[in-house]
Amino acid sequence: MKANQTSGRCITTAVLQKAAGAMLPFYHRIATNRAFAAAWTKGVRRGDLGVLERLLREVQLYLPRISSFSTNGIGYFVDFRAPRPVLQYTNGTSLRPGTAQFYFNTGVHRSIARVLVPLYREIVRNKPFARLIVAAVRSGNTGLLTRLVRSKVTTRALKSVTIEFSGFALGFRYAASPYTFYNQFFRELTP
Repeated sequence: MKANQTSGRCITTAVLQKAAGAMLPFYHRIATNRAFAAAWTKGVRRGDLGVLERLLREVQLYLPRISSFSTNGIGYFVDFRAPRPVLQYTNGTSLRPGTAQFYFNTGVHRSIARVLVPLYREIVRNKPFARLIVAAVRSGNTGLLTRLVRSKVTTRALKSVTIEFSGFALGFRYAASPYTFYNQFFRELTP
């Protein structure tokens, strides 16, 4: 399967490793700390940027390390500065727009975070692995990307791996929720 038309060829290994490295402590905290994860869910559902900012600071994610963050009531996005032509690279976990309103599930988010930690750790620590992911994204090779991701994310809840917007999306479906959650890396299109 080919990447969608807007995928572009802008992602670099350094940009992917920077974003994954910055997000790794966050996902580790979500996976291992129920109270932190519950507070995060509450902040996402309410769109409470103050709460989310406080929680991000606990895992050392704050300006200037990140350029911005946002929530839409069904997920969140953390933006990182990147060199031209990317400018801004985003990581987040969310439902697809239009599927629900003000819904975010702590248990599902924690389950996703648990299976993401080995993948993100490998991206950060293993430059050849990260290079292969970038090569798969840039060439639109979804088969290679899927094999790389599934070598680290072994849960049956991982339902899809797609290439999108100079990045990729992992679709997770757990029995605890009627919705598919997407963990994503993508190039934020800025003016």
